[in-house]
Amino acid sequence: MKAARLNEWGAPLVVEDIPEPVPNNDEVLVRVHAASINPFDSALSAGYLQAMAKTPITLGTDFAGDVVAIGSNITHLKPGDEVYGLCPLGTGAFAEYTTVKAQQVTLKPKTWDYICSAVTPLPSMAAWKSLFELLQVKSGERLLIHGAAGAVGGLAVQLARGEGVFVYGTDIPEKAEHIQKLGIDRFISTRERFEDIVKDVDAVLDLVGGEMMERSYTVLKPGGRYVTSLLAETPQEEPQRRGIHSMGLAAWPNADILAKMAQRIDSGNIQMFVNRTFPLAQVNEAMAYRMETKEPGKVVLMVL
Repeated sequence: MKAARLNEWGAPLVVEDIPEPVPNNDEVLVRVHAASINPFDSALSAGYLQAMAKTPITLGTDFAGDVVAIGSNITHLKPGDEVYGLCPLGTGAFAEYTTVKAQQVTLKPKTWDYICSAVTPLPSMAAWKSLFELLQVKSGERLLIHGAAGAVGGLAVQLARGEGVFVYGTDIPEKAEHIQKLGIDRFISTRERFEDIVKDVDAVLDLVGGEMMERSYTVLKPGGRYVTSLLAETPQEEPQRRGIHSMGLAAWPNADILAKMAQRIDSGNIQMFVNRTFPLAQVNEAMAYRMETKEPGKVVLMVL
């Protein structure tokens, strides 16, 4: 089968023939139709995650495709099912076939095609866990999202609004029109100081990092909650002094969350956006384009 392989850290990917993977008892073999490119893939390719993986490796995390075969322990899927999921540091999604664990894959949304389904899994994990497990947002609260027009941020806007939360969102001015399509309550351009607009919010979801952490603390009410996707753990001295809760995000694959997202998508309440598609053979061009473009939406590889 064809697969996009990283044979040396920082080098271009090479599309080459490798053996088709065979699923273990707790795995599903998927014929991949589409796979989306995430920041995780770029970081891995550049060599920033050498402690977690070794070359050669097939890149790719998020995918959508068809179940070809299942292990003896798999009960929630069968051959022929249309599925979506994610396989971080697994056999890789930038390939014609991949194997994934049971908790990494489930039925894709019925109302979405493979392309739209492929852009959703990792952003779903990050947005769902941030909002509902860590921040625990609820109706009537006010939430500030930094990086609101990105894949995770845009999904978080829609999920929070669906719960009756008032949502502020910051991002670059070029993405103002895009973020308005998601129903955000108040967009704040990065040319503005959000501290001059936002006061005493209940929660902050920070998808940008850097100076945003300290600045975000100043707009949270006492007892407020802050989550960043850029750290697994956050420093505690300053938030404790201010009487707020500061947390980092570690999002792992969860088929139950993917199933809940599919239900919300099929109810017509969720949008995801595709910027551009590339064939698998142009994986390096696709990776470069994703790093360069300022246009919203995910970049997707068409595999089979």
